[in-house]
Amino acid sequence: MITPDPLEALKEAFQSDDGFLVELRCFARWNKAAFARLVAAMQHYLQSAEPGEHVERWIAEGFWIHDSMVRDLSCSATRSAAEQAYYDAACLRLGELAGWFFTGESPWQDGSPPFEA
Repeated sequence: MITPDPLEALKEAFQSDDGFLVELRCFARWNKAAFARLVAAMQHYLQSAEPGEHVERWIAEGFWIHDSMVRDLSCSATRSAAEQAYYDAACLRLGELAGWFFTGESPWQDGSPPFEA
């Protein structure tokens, strides 16, 4: 469940002890539900952010780290074509969200579609 406040939801997704990246880094486990919560929190934050407002460092680092580390940590596993398509789409979504964060421009015309797990 996403916390209603976009900043708190992002903080939960980025910094919780049982967050997506912690599971991936420490246990080499891709938790699809945690990933869905992560991208939903990132999107929710981006949709609510005011252009030009001050951004705390942990937010920028979170977008950058999730985009780069998830790709690096998940690229070595052998998967079926269908599984690989999911992981490719997941990494693409993180890249799109990071791009939106750093440029201020959404890659989607009418808001981003939800990520299908």
